Amino acid sequence: MEFDLLAFVLGCMLGAIVGYRVADRMHKAIIPDIFRRAGVTPEKLEQAMVDLQKEINDEVKDPEINIKIEAVNGQLYVYRKETSEFLAQGTNYDEILDILKSKFTDVKFAVTKEDGAELLGLKENPTA
Repeated sequence: MEFDLLAFVLGCMLGAIVGYRVADRMHKAIIPDIFRRAGVTPEKLEQAMVDLQKEINDEVKDPEINIKIEAVNGQLYVYRKETSEFLAQGTNYDEILDILKSKFTDVKFAVTKEDGAELLGLKENPTA
């Protein structure tokens, strides 16, 4: 008996397509029934979506990134404090700020004295 690779591959593809469609129809038939039995109404689902959207918007609103700054050979390197991810490189505060503004929107950056605020000529915890 000879093994036909093409027939095997086509059979697998056809089986995957048919299996996907059968599972999709079963889920579409079963899930509404489960929700109905659990007492979940369309109004409750809509309210849950509104609540989740509010939570997402609250989390996204004015995020703050803590940064640390290092000076090496006249260059300033800015890293995310929590992960040490490289964010920007420049020679002064204005260059660093321009680069960070081009990469991020609606984000505040915070740097402490211990993390190199004095390298930017800042005495407090600035945000941009």
